[in-house]
Amino acid sequence: MTDRLVTAIGAFALPNPIICGSGEPVITEAGIRAALAAGAAGVIAKSVNERPEGAAQLDRAAYAFLAADHRADPDGADLFCRSGLAPYEPAAWFARLAALDTEAAATSRFVAASLVLAGHDGAVRIAGLARAAGLRVFELNVGAPHAAEAAAGAIAQENDPAALAILVGRVRAATPGMQLWVKLTGLSANLPALARAAAEAGADAVVMMGRFMALVPDLDTLAPVLGTAGAYGGPWALPIVCRFLADSRRAVGPGFPLLGTNGARTGADVARLALAGASAVEVLSVVMRDGFGALTRILADLDALLTTRGLTFAALIGRAADAQQGYAAQSRVTARWRAFVPPETLAE
Repeated sequence: MTDRLVTAIGAFALPNPIICGSGEPVITEAGIRAALAAGAAGVIAKSVNERPEGAAQLDRAAYAFLAADHRADPDGADLFCRSGLAPYEPAAWFARLAALDTEAAATSRFVAASLVLAGHDGAVRIAGLARAAGLRVFELNVGAPHAAEAAAGAIAQENDPAALAILVGRVRAATPGMQLWVKLTGLSANLPALARAAAEAGADAVVMMGRFMALVPDLDTLAPVLGTAGAYGGPWALPIVCRFLADSRRAVGPGFPLLGTNGARTGADVARLALAGASAVEVLSVVMRDGFGALTRILADLDALLTTRGLTFAALIGRAADAQQGYAAQSRVTARWRAFVPPETLAE
């Protein structure tokens, strides 16, 4: 890879913008090493929290890939699942991650800890454990989609900007010197306000956005796929993520780093997220389907795209977001709609 791919999250430099997101592929040290070997600039290790119910949910997890017509299909691009947290005691898990992070730092890469929110006090305590372990990056996930379906108290979401600002301020105080990234839910229209609240409270970056909760009826069994509602994401979500990245960029200003996630499967997808304002992109679902080689392929795709256009990745960041116009700024073309209706509509 080349310098075309270099990016940064504020002062935190990265050799490329591809980060392996938190999930089952990186629930082991072997998986984390595989993600780094495949070329990822960093890994967000599988999340923990302070509640045993969150880890216990992993034994009730289930997964399906869905085709465009919503049928279960191993080759489908959409991931539908219910999931749980890593079954590790946080301090011991973070010690293992810190050793991996030290190795990764030798090649300007990183391994990060992740917490899925259950409660404010627990988040502060576990963030302190990450710092004590010597980790450089901590991702505070306040938007895990499973909160409404998991066991009571196991997972929570934070959708109120004022409450989020208090939480981020407390976690920031527990993590001096660390990168603090806040991952937001996809289940809110209030993302720009949440991003601004996190930024003003001391976050170093905001990640958006988590997957959506969905119910997928199965036409063969007439029951729900997997038997429950679940988290749903796929390539269809990418334009929605781009919209909220652009809106959040206006809310926090172009100097504050945003990361995109949900829907990226190709180098072109990563480029689109960058154009909408992302300084880096977290990728996971395609790794679950295609293996860690998907990271290598995405990087090669992105490098080829940039080479063909004579661009660097950094030159993409925010270009489309900053060029976005409102409806009222568009030129008037009388009766344009007539080209987009059936001929019967126009019959006299």
